[in-house]
Amino acid sequence: MSTAMFLAWSSPAGPEAEDEFNDWYVNTHVPQVREAVPAVTAVRRYAVLGTGEVSGPRRYLCCYELSDADAASAAQALAAAFDNGRFDMSPAMDTTTAPPDLQFLVPVD
Repeated sequence: MSTAMFLAWSSPAGPEAEDEFNDWYVNTHVPQVREAVPAVTAVRRYAVLGTGEVSGPRRYLCCYELSDADAASAAQALAAAFDNGRFDMSPAMDTTTAPPDLQFLVPVD
């Protein structure tokens, strides 16, 4: 069966929040997303590589691999968890200047 992906682009609220943001993301947010979306089978985070100023507003990408291609069900589970207050959000994440950008992708082959 083909695999769908859930991509989440985000950034810390500022340079002073970088360590807190990364700690929260890895130790709180990712486990909560995995609990809320049972289809998640693997998670990998990436940082934008740059010299000097990072181009673009979002500096981190988190890739969630889904066990099946039903991205719509995963998106619904994620939205329901958010709406029901199941995620502990952090002030260390930028939610105003460059709020998170979430994308669900399905295979084309």
